[in-house]
Amino acid sequence: MQKRISILGSTGSIGVNALKVISNCSKELEVLYLSTNKNFTLLLNQVQIFHPKAVCIVDKYAYEMAKKDLNDVGVECLYGRQGLIELSKRQNVDILLNGLVGAPGMEPTLSAIEAGINVALSNKESLVMAGDLIVKAMKKSGAKLFPVDSEHSAIWQCLIGERID
Repeated sequence: MQKRISILGSTGSIGVNALKVISNCSKELEVLYLSTNKNFTLLLNQVQIFHPKAVCIVDKYAYEMAKKDLNDVGVECLYGRQGLIELSKRQNVDILLNGLVGAPGMEPTLSAIEAGINVALSNKESLVMAGDLIVKAMKKSGAKLFPVDSEHSAIWQCLIGERID
């Protein structure tokens, strides 16, 4: 059975690299949702390859430029911060990869966790800004948080007490 994934920040380095991995294991992973801030050209290319059900474009100009092309291929196109939050709450995914940069990544992380969605997190600002809220939401919803970037992973490894040897 395929795992269903949502990628916030699919046109950034984390998202692009995740999609490279996914393209090598397309039988195991299905991309349902993608988002970008402004890079609608790359997003349109990703849509052609991965055929998501919906995308979100945060920047108004980029949204206006891309929405007709996306509607023509039958992809739901959400706009702005609210669209990003809506994607983060959709419960028909197995995991959400948050590759957003900085403070804008915090609210989607919390929204996903509150909705019971497991989050693969590369956005350390989420934890710096709202770590206590995220932990409380995890306890309440049962959602899990998985570190993606090297800094998170190193801390996670220290916390679980890996053997030095």
